[in-house]
Amino acid sequence: MGFTNTDIEGLDLSAGVARFGGNEKLYAKILKTFIDNIGPHLDTLDGLTQEGLADYAIEVHGVKGSLYGISANKEGDMAKDLEIAAKADEYDKVLAGNEPFITSVKELTEKLKTLLDDYEGNAGGVPKKPEPDKAMLTQILEASRDFDVEKMQNAIAELEKYKYEKDGDLVVWLSEQVTAFGFDKIEERLAAIL
Repeated sequence: MGFTNTDIEGLDLSAGVARFGGNEKLYAKILKTFIDNIGPHLDTLDGLTQEGLADYAIEVHGVKGSLYGISANKEGDMAKDLEIAAKADEYDKVLAGNEPFITSVKELTEKLKTLLDDYEGNAGGVPKKPEPDKAMLTQILEASRDFDVEKMQNAIAELEKYKYEKDGDLVVWLSEQVTAFGFDKIEERLAAIL
């Protein structure tokens, strides 16, 4: 396993990798996406008001799903308790648990950053190329026009086997767009390049 053993309490690494078909690279990408996107959600939760309890329940529900999605079960359970309390209109209980929850998720995020840095360091020996293969990009472009997600994912997986001197961020962006079903954006950007 490329991930080093972790002491992150409540994070089940093996279950997380298993959830994504045993694909460590995909799990690492999901963790990175979580790290990059959780901040604004925590800011929203931090703005808790008694009048906004219903909205809070919706927001914390989404965060809960993200936490369970990466197998961060400790924080996922905390979010679940907050969601139940918010739906039951137990403002004092939510207020008491909100700050410790936000702090815990922020600490988790920092530990995940370290975990990913270690993972990427251990994944050394990744071959390098000057830039992403044009034939693969063409394949992704054609697949996006056909809404063929599997074909796009296979081509992206092929591209992800390498590190690139130039346009490496394009591969990450493509993967994110496929996950978000941003086919129009993929088509627009690749058509401009190819």
